[in-house]
Amino acid sequence: MLKCLLSVKGTAKGVVAPLLHGHAVEHQADGAAIAEALAGRHYDVVVLEDREAIAAVKAADPRAEIIFIGNDGTGDEVELIRAGASACFAMPLVEEAFKKTISSIDNLAEARAATAELERQLCSRYTYAGVVGRNPLMIDVFAFLRRVAPYFKTITIYGETGSGKELVARALHSLSPGAKEPFIAVNCGGFVETLLESELFGHKKGAFTGAIVDKAGVFEAARNGTVFLDEIGDIPLSFQPHLLRVLQNGEFRSLGSNTPQRSNCRVIAATNKDLSEAVKRGRFREDLYFRLTPLSIEVPPLRRRKDDIPLLTRFLLERFHERTGKKIQGIARPAQTVLISYDWPGNVRELESVIEEASILTKDTFIRLEELPVRVRDTRPQALSQEDGCTLDEVVQRHIKETLTRCNNNKTHAASALGITRRALLRKLEKYGLE
Repeated sequence: MLKCLLSVKGTAKGVVAPLLHGHAVEHQADGAAIAEALAGRHYDVVVLEDREAIAAVKAADPRAEIIFIGNDGTGDEVELIRAGASACFAMPLVEEAFKKTISSIDNLAEARAATAELERQLCSRYTYAGVVGRNPLMIDVFAFLRRVAPYFKTITIYGETGSGKELVARALHSLSPGAKEPFIAVNCGGFVETLLESELFGHKKGAFTGAIVDKAGVFEAARNGTVFLDEIGDIPLSFQPHLLRVLQNGEFRSLGSNTPQRSNCRVIAATNKDLSEAVKRGRFREDLYFRLTPLSIEVPPLRRRKDDIPLLTRFLLERFHERTGKKIQGIARPAQTVLISYDWPGNVRELESVIEEASILTKDTFIRLEELPVRVRDTRPQALSQEDGCTLDEVVQRHIKETLTRCNNNKTHAASALGITRRALLRKLEKYGLE
């Protein structure tokens, strides 16, 4: 059953109202006050006869399907569709066509609800040790984790900044025999050499200016757990022999001490640089490179697994709800299209930031296009051509082709971006000969 807002008068109201029998219908006579009627409420369908109210409805509730009824004809139907109308009818109304449109919207609403539930289920199914993904590249990552986690001693994770290298490292730790032991992360690019040596190996009182007490280093504190060395490609060349020693035989010395200590922890390194190229340039020791990379894996950037974006956004929205108590049900279709179109140079970390910001800003239970950052919104598809004589079918065909192109010809993603089912998209492709 659809929730419908009916904002037509006179003959149109008398004809349309009976055709919505079986659905929940509310009446709003004044088209100019529709935005106020929509405040804080959602309607699946808004039937109106004031073309100026279309923009107000789309602004108040981007999820609403708008049906325009023109008492003196629909005028420029293409412009009405561009403005946001889902369907346009002229009086006298063709009742069968109207009922077919309502039935189609009803089916679409059911499909969306089913899709939202499926996404919730997929979040659980495709979350592996805290890492989310169903793209084949991520499935390969999960398979690698399963194989090596019980046995690895040292491993290197490659990937762009923000792609989730630390999440993969934590997954490896959680699946390892030392899962109950500490996991300690260190950003190697954030320290000068002396401070990095102190951070990793500890120091004795008086070892350097400011060392007023003894301090245990990360390798001592980790015990039988895991040390995660992020940005390993940034460690100074002069410090690399010290790290090589602990990787070779588990032995290290605190700054200011001559007494060797031993570590039995696992080491996971991560970098966004090509270490083999750094070796060729003399910026990274070859023996250390081989010690760090008996096993290695690459975490793919988000732009190479865009089919994970709906899953990731659902996961992030659920996590935001758990942390703040604010419930965001999903992403409006125009915003979904933009999220898939954007190339995400900051990867999953950037997506997380965008979703959190939009979740805070939104006054609704759905994130809208205007609540996304400008840099993301600016990637939205260009407006459809204003060519004279452009028919509605030509507009639809062009929009479908542009959406398929943005989605790398993935019909499932394109259907989601268009707000229709995959089966409906296939029917349109067949209808317009676009296969």
